[in-house]
Formats: sequence, C-alpha cells, structure tokens
Amino acid sequence: MKLKKFTIGISNLEDLLGTIIAPYTILIAGHPGSGKTTLAASVCYANALRGHKCLYLSLYEDKEKFYRFMDKLGLRFTDVESRGLFKYVSLPLTLNVNDIVNAIGEVVSEGYDIVVIDSVTALLESIEGSATKRAWLLNYFYQLSKLINGLLILISELPYGEERLGLGSIEFITDSVLILKHRVEERFLVRLLEIRKTRGAPIYVAEIPFAIVQGRGIEIFTPPLLEKIPEQGEELSPPCNVHKETIGHFHRGFLVNVFYPSNTIYGKDALIYVLAFAIKNSMKILLISYISPPSTLIELISRTLERYGIDNEKALKIIEKYITVRAINPYAYSTSQLVAQELSLVNEFKPDIVVFHGAHVIRLIASNYASIFREVYNEVMYLKSRGINIVRIGNHIDDYTTNVEASISDVTFRSVHEYHEDDIKTRIYVFRRYREPIVFSLSDFVKCLEECVNIIRSEAFNLPNE
Repeated sequence: MKLKKFTIGISNLEDLLGTIIAPYTILIAGHPGSGKTTLAASVCYANALRGHKCLYLSLYEDKEKFYRFMDKLGLRFTDVESRGLFKYVSLPLTLNVNDIVNAIGEVVSEGYDIVVIDSVTALLESIEGSATKRAWLLNYFYQLSKLINGLLILISELPYGEERLGLGSIEFITDSVLILKHRVEERFLVRLLEIRKTRGAPIYVAEIPFAIVQGRGIEIFTPPLLEKIPEQGEELSPPCNVHKETIGHFHRGFLVNVFYPSNTIYGKDALIYVLAFAIKNSMKILLISYISPPSTLIELISRTLERYGIDNEKALKIIEKYITVRAINPYAYSTSQLVAQELSLVNEFKPDIVVFHGAHVIRLIASNYASIFREVYNEVMYLKSRGINIVRIGNHIDDYTTNVEASISDVTFRSVHEYHEDDIKTRIYVFRRYREPIVFSLSDFVKCLEECVNIIRSEAFNLPNE
C-alpha cells in the first residue's frame, strides 16, 4: 500500500503535530464559533493544493455559505473543485444514523484522500441511549481512515463553558485531539487551541493563541522552547564608531531597549539610529507604534532627515524602501491578542528588525504586570528564534518595570535628564550584557547621530533621480 503523507497547512501547528501519515484521524472539538470549520477546511484546502482529493461532508452548513465564508479567508474552494480535488456534500439531519452512514459510504467510495465530517456530535447524540449503536458508530469512524487510507477529520461541538468532550470514547479512536476554545481575558474574547493529544509527537505547549485573519485564514503563534534560549545570530555592525568602540558589534536576534525620561517627546533620534543600522546591514524594519499613526511617524522621520539636509522626496523613498509602519491600539486587545496581532504582522512582512514604539503603554494593559511581562518575554524569544532584531522604544515609567525589562535586554540605552539651576544636561547610560555600563555624554550622542545621518545621506545620494 502506498505511503501517504499529509500537511496541516499551518506551519506552527504542523511543527507541533509532526508528520501525518495515513491512516490518520484528527478530532477537532470546540465551542460554537470557535473556528472548527475553518481549521478543518484549512487542512482540506492545503492538501487539495498538493493534489490530494478532499471530501467535505456537512450536516449543518449549506455549500454556498461555506464557499462565501472561506473565500474571505483566502481559501478558494471553487478553484480546487474545478480541478476535481474537492467536493462539498450536505447531508440532511432528518436522516437516521444508518442512512447517514450509508450516504457517507456511498460518497467516500468515489475515492478521496481526505474526508471531513462536520459534525459527529449530532450523530452520537442521536444514539445516546444505545450503547451497541454507539460502539458500532465509533468503530465505523475508527475504520474509515483505514478504508480510505487517508486522513479523516471529525468535528465535534462543545457546549459553552465546557471543555470535556462528553462523547464517550471518541477521543480514543483518534490520533490527534485539538480543542478550540474561547476565553474572556481583560474583557476581550481570546481564541486558544489546545493540543490535548497527538500520537508520535511530544506536547510541550498546552494552549496556543490563534487568530482567524481575513485573506489568510488561521494563524497560530507558538513560543519557542523556552528551556532552549535561542542562539545569537551573525554579527552586525552598529552605525557609528563610538558605539563600535564601546559597545562592540551586535548580533541578529539582539533585543535593544531604549528608555526615555517620562516627560520627554521621544523616539526620533532612536528611529534615525535604527534606520541607519538597517541601511548599513541591508535589513528591513517593521515599525509598530502604540501611540502614533503611520503618517505621523513617517512625517517625523522625513522632517528630521530634511533638517539634516536630505531632500524630503528622497527621505520618503528611503523610508518606503526600509520601513513598514503599522499602528495598533494596545487597549483594543488582551495581551495575548496583542501579541498575536503583532506576530501576524511579522509573518506578513517578514522583517529583519521589529521596532515597538511607545512600548511603555502596554505595561498598564492588565493589573498584573507579571502576566504582561510573560507575554512580552515569549514574544521576544519567538522573534529571537527567527533571527529578528527587536528594538523597544518607550518612556521610563518606574524603576521596577524598567529594571525588569532591561534585565532581558542584550543592550539597553537609558536617557536621563540632569537638571541644574540654569541648564539641563542629558546623559545616556548604556548597558551591554556581560559588560560594564558606559555613560555617553550628549556630545557623544550627537556625534553618533551625525554618523547615522551620513549613512542615510549616502543612501539618498545613490537613489536614482526621477
């Protein structure tokens, strides 16, 4: 018999479940509206694109509604159907269990590699009082994946507020059990996927946040194995000599924290530094702001460069070439939702550097700072594992949060104002992990900024004139 391998089609989930080799059965259970149909359809579609024929049997939803919804998620079932790789069949619930099983057998006999049954709950509940029929139906599902020598996906409903399957021993006849949940977190609805069981693969993450994204379908975000701190990547050069002589080189995957005084209008100098760093090392930036819209930040950077003598039109071209700017209101999401949104942007734009602008405002999202820090730490580890540099720019709010966040930094810049009778002096304290702290004077900083501007000016000079 030919060995068949299937894909989940969702990269992070595929890494957790391991290789799927026929015959294989997956049970997807969850509350109404939790994304069960979307997940099953995503697996079906991903395999159809690879030439595997998929049959979707539904006891609830009509074909037109299914196609319309999936099309919004970027799953073009009309295309794979036209190529003979997909078939959608609606089975009326008015039929008894025997008739439905016969109907399933008749359609399956046409030859499919993947069969989805949405859902088995109604079938099992209709024979709840008969142990014999229940055992017969469970055995039928158990044999079905072998019969097709393929992948069987069973969908099951969970009542609101419950996480127990309550369907007898159905979980014992499956190879993987995925539970989709809703959770209210900080007044927001959070989607979670629990891998309750998967044969042949270790489970190291119990619950994983996920999102259903228009145009892209399901995206799952898993932190790396935290006991395996990601290795640092290749060496990168800082954009100015004073930093090269004192701080030394950077690495891919470095975390840099930048703290400004709480009463400072902050960020433009740090953004110029990061832009020069990106140009020097041929990197792309994703700038995520919690406090300013993209247009404001683009104008801030371009006007700053213009004051240094760089033509505004060329400054805008450089920004367009190296920086993608997005703004997120952090108070519109729970902490885990916020991280999911940010990682969704990372997956979309695939940057080399992610800059979080206004990072201090997320410290107040939840009353428990420890829970926020846990999410931030996991996000940082995830980005590090992908070799992405992280820059967090924000205000110093209090010593506790600043010290906690600085403790996980590879490099920390902290700007401090010293107030004198008729003068204000600025000092920048630099902490590089495993090295003694350094103090930069304002003149050191100005010299570094001039070198950064020269890098950007050189890039502007090399741009073609229109």
